[in-house]
Amino acid sequence: MSMPANPMYFDCDNHFYESAESFLRYLPERYKKALRFIEIDGKTKMMVNGKLSDYIPNPTFEVVAAPGSTVEYLKGNNPEGKSYRDFMQVQRCIPEYRVKTPKRYELLEEHGLCGTLMFPTLASVVEGHMYEDPDLCHAMIHSLNQWMLDEWGFGEDGQFFATPVITLMDAEKALEEARWIVSKGSKVVLMRPSFVPGIRGPRGMGSAEFDPIYELLAANNVIITFHNSDNGVYDMYERHQRSELGLQGEYQPFKKTDPLELVMDLNQATVGHNLAGLVCHGVFDRHPNLKVCYVETGVAWLYPLWERMAHVYNMAPQLFTRHPHDTIREHVWFHPHFEENPQRLIDLVGVDHVIFGSDWPHPEGLVRPADWVECLSGLSAEDKDKIMRTNMMKLLDLVPQEAQAKRANG
Repeated sequence: MSMPANPMYFDCDNHFYESAESFLRYLPERYKKALRFIEIDGKTKMMVNGKLSDYIPNPTFEVVAAPGSTVEYLKGNNPEGKSYRDFMQVQRCIPEYRVKTPKRYELLEEHGLCGTLMFPTLASVVEGHMYEDPDLCHAMIHSLNQWMLDEWGFGEDGQFFATPVITLMDAEKALEEARWIVSKGSKVVLMRPSFVPGIRGPRGMGSAEFDPIYELLAANNVIITFHNSDNGVYDMYERHQRSELGLQGEYQPFKKTDPLELVMDLNQATVGHNLAGLVCHGVFDRHPNLKVCYVETGVAWLYPLWERMAHVYNMAPQLFTRHPHDTIREHVWFHPHFEENPQRLIDLVGVDHVIFGSDWPHPEGLVRPADWVECLSGLSAEDKDKIMRTNMMKLLDLVPQEAQAKRANG
């Protein structure tokens, strides 16, 4: 198989900047005071259920960082020792960043894409601020999902696939949300790769109480995406407990002051714990058709987990139904960062389970998403096509363009 003359790729990681209306448009009146934007020292901050969030420093998104402005920092090209924030170039937020417009379709083509998953931005902070109020969390997320269906759609156009959110805080409400999502034809859902909070305390995502949700999603071929988010660790920062983690200085979003915070990336550790819980607690054994993708999480966390799983399996194979590596290779897809080595990942999980994502229009993403293919130098044209396009399209049960043309002509 050769690459098409003018390849159009499928991006597993595009974003939109949602407004407060995305949570409020369909939110029942009794909950609408839970999301507030307040002024502190001349800056607008977001308060969720009485808790101030600094995870996203400019939650109104009137001004945003330009796409690709921090790429060189993430590649490690920083001889002058600038901070992450120093690399950011700011601009006014244009309509195409917020809602689906004719111009966004034009940009999709200019970016070399035939389609993309669309992830929210503000939604990453919601669940982490509502541990004590699951009813509010479920109501706010359902309002967001309805807004996403209005403004972006769940893939009806074959190009923009918004990712409706499911929180598992209340298993019954989560199942209700999953049924609504399935009824609207979505091929994908978004979950936070972390522990599940609740009024009775946290629990792991491998708990059997969530089996009805996983069963429903698997039966309808709905893919679970786990996207990088506020996974609960930042809540410790906001409560001024950084000293318990051995970190120095105050938490400042996008401006890390302690190298320990960068070296010991706690977000990465939480993602690894999430996958380990799914595998070790038998989620894929109980739901053999379930498929999950880790998006914008990178894969640095996977390698120590991979080695540890092999060692534990050799110590206690009786605790597993099969080797955990085989389980991962069958059920899990990974999106490496552009600064990571894709070949190392391919050697572990196979080329069929690697997917491309650009993070556009966030500052960490590439200015032109299709340029991500340059990360795959040395791979065959067939393997490049799998990573850049067909792996994700197969997950979504989509037909590549050239196959569509062949069907139409024959």
